[in-house]
Amino acid sequence: MNYFRSGLLVANLLFLTRAVYAQKAEILDFSFDEGGETSQCILSFSSIPEYNVFILDNPPRLVIDLFDAKPANTPIQPPTKHPAFIRLRYSQRNKTDFRLVLDLNKPVNQDNPVTDVNQSENGMLIVQLNYQAQNTNIEPLTHKMLLPLKIIDTPSTSNVKMDLTRSSDEIYKAEPVPILASKTPLGAGDGTDTLFSNWEISGYVGAENLGFFNDGTDSRQHNNYVSGVIQPEIYRRWDNDKQSFTFVPFYRYSQHDNRRTHFDIRELTWEKATDRWELRVGFHKVFWGVTEGIHLVDIINQTDFVENTDGEDKLGQPMINFAWVNDLGTLDLFFLTGFRERTFPGIEGRLRTDPMIDMGEAQFERHGAEKHLAYAARWSQSIGDWDIGLAHFHGTARQPTIVPTFDTQGELTQLIPYYDYIDQTSLDVQVTQGSWLWKLESLVRLGQGSAIFAATGGVEYTFFDLFESGLDLGVVVEYMYDSRGYNNMTALTQQTIFQDDILTALRFGFNDVQDSQILAGVIFDRTHNTKLFSVEASRRIGDNWKAELELRLFNGIPASDPVFMFKDDDHIRAQLSYYF
Repeated sequence: MNYFRSGLLVANLLFLTRAVYAQKAEILDFSFDEGGETSQCILSFSSIPEYNVFILDNPPRLVIDLFDAKPANTPIQPPTKHPAFIRLRYSQRNKTDFRLVLDLNKPVNQDNPVTDVNQSENGMLIVQLNYQAQNTNIEPLTHKMLLPLKIIDTPSTSNVKMDLTRSSDEIYKAEPVPILASKTPLGAGDGTDTLFSNWEISGYVGAENLGFFNDGTDSRQHNNYVSGVIQPEIYRRWDNDKQSFTFVPFYRYSQHDNRRTHFDIRELTWEKATDRWELRVGFHKVFWGVTEGIHLVDIINQTDFVENTDGEDKLGQPMINFAWVNDLGTLDLFFLTGFRERTFPGIEGRLRTDPMIDMGEAQFERHGAEKHLAYAARWSQSIGDWDIGLAHFHGTARQPTIVPTFDTQGELTQLIPYYDYIDQTSLDVQVTQGSWLWKLESLVRLGQGSAIFAATGGVEYTFFDLFESGLDLGVVVEYMYDSRGYNNMTALTQQTIFQDDILTALRFGFNDVQDSQILAGVIFDRTHNTKLFSVEASRRIGDNWKAELELRLFNGIPASDPVFMFKDDDHIRAQLSYYF
């Protein structure tokens, strides 16, 4: 019996010992550093696991595979406007391993991209990238290019595997890593940098079907609209990557709706950049904001309302933009040299007012140069967990007031957009604390009658790796307020539709190779009990294709609500795009 008990005790000790050694290494912290010609990713562990480090191209990414490891907390994103890193993506792989993918905003040295991979005695892993490169041909990554990315499972011969049996002094530097799936720019390969060399062409073409479940209020409207879209991007970088040129034309052909058939120059920009300042001249797109439901402070570009009613699509804005970068933050100065009117659906289009907004009769408070010129400034800074933006805009409002006209019998006959001359001061703040995101956008506007105050803010909490499935589930709650309330026909503007509303939403991030994402939510109007249901989903198919789906449903709209005219406009939008 004593032998049996002793054997049982030894077996238990062996089991516990094995369990201890089998315990996953935890990622305790993940931080970023920028120093001169290099950038560093610093990972802190409970115990350093085995790992692979390699570079992928088109677009450029740094990939860190950690074996038998898991995060203790949700990994943080790079600071806003970090000079090297755009976004961090991550996923649990095979229930045991963990992958980190950093989208790069800066070309690395193709001959030796990973300068050093070192582990310190205090459980830290430091990956250092080398930017001492000649004029490389890697296209810079922008936010609009994030969706078609693909994480490629790289062969073992194409990465660097560290031998952890060596001492820390013997850890060798990473060998040059091949750039996979790289594309050859037009005119490259002759060793020269002429006007006709180093051009890169990318972009997408797509087909969309917009379908409505109910007949429209106007017999001239249709239940189904088919359209096609093309948006190429022509890009060139020279002068040791200090200067660049970007041209992004846009064209959509739409069945039935002649106003939705339109051409636009989204970007036509020359840029000069140094360590301390940046200068952009031409048509450009600038985005401000942090909240999900509505972007109150985003005022530089005009909304392309025929593309989508969510306000995310913007027309290119002619401008001169100077950015001064220093330790106190980034100061952006804007001289906006042309005004562009908001687009609205045509007589046969859907999600339009009744009667239709007459763009040809648009009116302006100011005329001549004052109508077209505007000025803006924005200071932004990251302070610890806080990302702060403070801005001021002076010029013609991008969001028009909708003015009704009536006939002699008092019948509504026409809606005319009226563009006021305004001053707007705004603040946007985002605080990142572990799995929590706290967001706020607020503004004070003068020039549209009495002073206007509007704000939207809320919180997003992410459940990371839910049930060890690799799924990230984000819960979003936001409140939207506008002091104007329902002020006659101005309620047709996006801000005053959401004048006392609550948004609740769920964000599903599957962290898979196809970058599958779903955002589902409802906006509840506390005044009229109106509900707007929304579902947005996207998924890449293969290397070059992407499928997108949007569903919008209106429910419980009373006749007193200004959006009552959209009560029959429940719709679904599906688009399939090919990225080249």
